[in-house]
Amino acid sequence: FTKMYFRIMEVFSHLRSPKYKLLAGGLAIGVMLYFIPPLYGEGFGFINSLLEGDHLKALGKTPFDEYTDQSWVVIALLFGITLFKAVAMTTTFAAGGAGGIFIPTMVMGSALGNVVAKVLNNLGLGISVSEANFTLVGMAGLIAGVLHAPLTAIFLIAEITGGYTLFIPLIVTATISYVTILAFERQSIYTFRLAQ
Repeated sequence: FTKMYFRIMEVFSHLRSPKYKLLAGGLAIGVMLYFIPPLYGEGFGFINSLLEGDHLKALGKTPFDEYTDQSWVVIALLFGITLFKAVAMTTTFAAGGAGGIFIPTMVMGSALGNVVAKVLNNLGLGISVSEANFTLVGMAGLIAGVLHAPLTAIFLIAEITGGYTLFIPLIVTATISYVTILAFERQSIYTFRLAQ
């Protein structure tokens, strides 16, 4: 996510005119929103729908609606949201729009956590895991990695759940995510430019 963020920003920096940036950004986001409507908005409804176990409500109306009864299509769409939310958010910034990094990171983490749970549940190995728990733990993992804030991730998600039943999985996930990102990127998305 961090590398994608700075690469897209660099691509848009080559467009000198704000009008061209706006046009390119608007076209790119429009195409993404047509195929993946949940990219629109802040994403709290998307997260809540995944936590309730209603992936169809989370996905909304898409051109792929006739295939959403197949679990692997749903998995592909949720994985697409994970990737394209980063692209859409960065494109918005690069084109001159406003927004944040924290909530899109939570949306991507929730989608990715849900994907991992759905993959485990559909491999045919007799494994059955809680998709809601993986959704929450996925959010913690992405927050810890992208923002370089493992403690924030752990305690934020623990507070969202209203209890500490997931505390050990949150600690393990946030730690793995943070240690992994340090091997690739020493700076957080917030401090990268400052460090340069």
